[in-house]
Amino acid sequence: MYDDERNSRTYYEGRARWYDWTNRLAALLRGVSAMKERRKAVERLGLHSGQSVVEVSVGTGTNLRFLRDAVGSDGRIVGLDISAAMLDRCRQKQGKHALEAALIEGEAAHLPFPDHAFDAVFHHGGLAEFGDRKAAIDEMVRVAKPGARVVICDVGVPADKKLSLMSRLLLRTQPMYDQPPPLDLIPAEATNVELTWFHGDGWYLIEFTRP
Repeated sequence: MYDDERNSRTYYEGRARWYDWTNRLAALLRGVSAMKERRKAVERLGLHSGQSVVEVSVGTGTNLRFLRDAVGSDGRIVGLDISAAMLDRCRQKQGKHALEAALIEGEAAHLPFPDHAFDAVFHHGGLAEFGDRKAAIDEMVRVAKPGARVVICDVGVPADKKLSLMSRLLLRTQPMYDQPPPLDLIPAEATNVELTWFHGDGWYLIEFTRP
């Protein structure tokens, strides 16, 4: 494991206990509903009943219920995360809400799946802290089937809008918010590439189709 991945694992191992609470608080401070915003992001995958989807950096599994709604009872969900502690919290949610999903500990830059394995690929948070963002995005594209939707979301603020007080505060206190959306890392052959902002203009959403 590279130093960047080791540092990321250590970081999330320490955050697992408080992760959900801090995310809800951050959304409230931005004046949005975290659950509604997450559902919006999942809807951009365009999933149908019976399809397969992988969430890279599944975290504590908050999105699993929305993914299950999208693929139905006969669909396949896989969640991957670098942190064992995050996956433990995820399993607790699975038991509480009877959510079926395969959970795997692994690194986003080295996904343990074959080429063209999934009908959709989802990432919601964490990319800004990856050591090799390009490798992670390349891996998401690799495991997506031809024609599959890939949706990548993470923290950031738009450079072409007047920033709210909260956005200015985030830029001052959390340098990761100053990273631009990684449109330059999306493969040139990708189609239907779109960038939008959500979570009160505190997150970006990049969506595209794998050719």
